[in-house]
Amino acid sequence: MTPQTTPDTTDPDLPTARAALGRRLGTVINELADRDDVLLDMVWEETGDLPPAWFDPTTAWVTINGSVALGPDTHPDEVDPLCISGRHRHPVIMGLASHEAGHARSTRWQKWPSDAGRAIVRAAVLLEEPRIEGRQLAERPGDRVFLRASARHINLPATIQSVPVMNRWRAATAAALVLARADAGVLTSKEVAPVRTEIARILGAADLAKLRRLWRRALKLDDGDQLGLYRISHQWVQVIGVEEDEDLPVTGCAAGALPAPGPSASDEDALTALVATVATTVSTHAQIATGALPDPEEEARIAAEAARHEAEARARQAAQESARQAAQRVFGAPAPSSFRRPPRNPVSGRRAPSPEERAAARRLGQALRKAQFREPARARVATALPPGRLSGRDAMLATAQRALGHPVTARPFRATVRRHTEEPPVAVGVAVDVSGSMGAYTEIIASTAWIFAHAAREVEGTTATVAFGSAVTPIVAPGLPPAQVTQFSANDDNHRITEAVNALDGALGLSGPGGARLLVIVSDGHWEPAERRGGERFVRRLRDTGVHVIWYCLNTRSDVLPGARRVDISDIAEIPDTLGHVLVDALHTA
Repeated sequence: MTPQTTPDTTDPDLPTARAALGRRLGTVINELADRDDVLLDMVWEETGDLPPAWFDPTTAWVTINGSVALGPDTHPDEVDPLCISGRHRHPVIMGLASHEAGHARSTRWQKWPSDAGRAIVRAAVLLEEPRIEGRQLAERPGDRVFLRASARHINLPATIQSVPVMNRWRAATAAALVLARADAGVLTSKEVAPVRTEIARILGAADLAKLRRLWRRALKLDDGDQLGLYRISHQWVQVIGVEEDEDLPVTGCAAGALPAPGPSASDEDALTALVATVATTVSTHAQIATGALPDPEEEARIAAEAARHEAEARARQAAQESARQAAQRVFGAPAPSSFRRPPRNPVSGRRAPSPEERAAARRLGQALRKAQFREPARARVATALPPGRLSGRDAMLATAQRALGHPVTARPFRATVRRHTEEPPVAVGVAVDVSGSMGAYTEIIASTAWIFAHAAREVEGTTATVAFGSAVTPIVAPGLPPAQVTQFSANDDNHRITEAVNALDGALGLSGPGGARLLVIVSDGHWEPAERRGGERFVRRLRDTGVHVIWYCLNTRSDVLPGARRVDISDIAEIPDTLGHVLVDALHTA
């Protein structure tokens, strides 16, 4: 008997939407069952003990309870089982439809023998559930995800502690509805393992093994082999120990109807909880697989990735602000004098560049221009008018289009178009140690700083050189190259390398994207532990952004920072040439 439903008065179009969904599902159900005579009805009973769906083999009538299948938050207009994407958006109701279609395809029952008691018939109903799903998968393997999505409706009958045989029956029911579905290919052995352990505890491993042999025989039965199913069901009842029908309470819906996927809801106990957990987990995973539900792990990964990117962006912003402030302190206007003693200034004077230095700057500038040059990009394009190579096929197509009076879309000429390619910029920062051990190298470093400042101007690049000791002192500031060579001395006893590198980054934008970016360190590396740790951190950060970090080792005792490229030289006069080669290589790969 069809239950009566009170229409939702808050939505006057709801009855129409429900009827339309019923017609759409009715169109699909025969496709799923490979029949043309299956009828479908939808009821909308939100209360009561009706299962979500059932099938009556005597009338070939499928009934789906829309309220249970869709839940309270899904409007019938949102469900479109006629297209693949619509089925994936609502896999639960598609799983119920597929299950009942499996009954319509494979359940071929006549009247049961007169001596078949209620227990045997109910055992046959249970064993038919996994059998028809296995048959459905054999015909429609793609329905597996839908059958898994509808697994959330698998339940057990209520616990009756005072009747031991009923608890054995419940355990056997769980075996038929859950474990047998694993052998049918719907669930997996790993998913049902907790339920198997609990059933073995209730029935004993020997009886569970006997039941498995029975349900595996049932899975292999041909459609319509009702006698074979009857014999298996009779043995099933004997293994469980049910002797009288009165041992089992009356459950189910209409007579002869086959509910899906399992009997009514139950009280809470260990087995019930395990079955519910397995069914819910499988259903959730299936709905995630179709996209009907968001993947919590993927959402967590995306959230963690977004948080990581946000943290990295904040760290980059903080680093850039710190570098900007350091550059302002080093290259900006000097702060007003105070009562504290100012740090030692290593600048000792300025001199005019020598002819050799001017020649070296010109040679390096030419080499940089050659390395920076990029050929114009070439692309072949189709055009309607010459110049260009004529395509006979497209010319004939254009003629035909004109003759027919159609718009001429053919482009018979092929021309080569050249487009300007941006040349990579150049930025070079040099940090020079001015502690006492570096005294022999100040003159060549001063010369190198002047040469590179003028050579970089030839390619519109920027360079800067600082000396680091007790303070960080600008030798060559970024911008207009200096007219004279700035000379400096090395008689300090400290090493503020972190401030030096930070200032160069802020002044030149070394950690920014694109171009050939070099950081050159000239030192023996014998620094204070805190400065060395800071130097390692800055070198790692700049390397991660694509900066070439070069360390000039002026003696074998130089303690190079991890991540820096070591360049050993035997003569300080080699510094300009070797550094020029490094910069040219960086431009080639920029």
